[in-house]
Amino acid sequence: MTSKSIEPSVIVCEFDAPRELVFDAWTQVEHLNNWMFPMPGCQCEFVSADIKAGGTSLHKLIMPNGSEMWLFTRYEEVSAPEKLVFLQYMSNEAGDILPHTHMPGWPKDMVATLHFESLSDTKTKITFYWEPRNPTDEELAVFEASRADHHKGWGAGMDQLVAYLAGTN
Repeated sequence: MTSKSIEPSVIVCEFDAPRELVFDAWTQVEHLNNWMFPMPGCQCEFVSADIKAGGTSLHKLIMPNGSEMWLFTRYEEVSAPEKLVFLQYMSNEAGDILPHTHMPGWPKDMVATLHFESLSDTKTKITFYWEPRNPTDEELAVFEASRADHHKGWGAGMDQLVAYLAGTN
């Protein structure tokens, strides 16, 4: 494992919605199924969800071409409506954690930390930190080499959340 300092990728996004609703959108399946995907035309289906500290969830993304991607999530902290911390993994339909198929050497453990800040009664800011936990030198190198593209995944998801929340208000 590396002892190097790791600079997380950071995404800051503002939403025209109250903080409680934005937090709920990250922690309630009835919201997650409507936005937790990278682009329009995708579908999200949670097959299990115990979204609390120590809990897990399993969901699949169905891409516009019909291909499926399974994701397993472990929740470390769920502090409504201020903070959410989780690790998310590529998996199969049984929830078995698999290596990242499109990025050999990708860090095994990636932690996401979200801070929810109320800017007003109707506006919320999320600061999203994403970083490898205890990566090997090789995993850290793969993470750093892909840094310019990090916004394409979670950033695209944030765009979907903006659009979803605009329709719920």
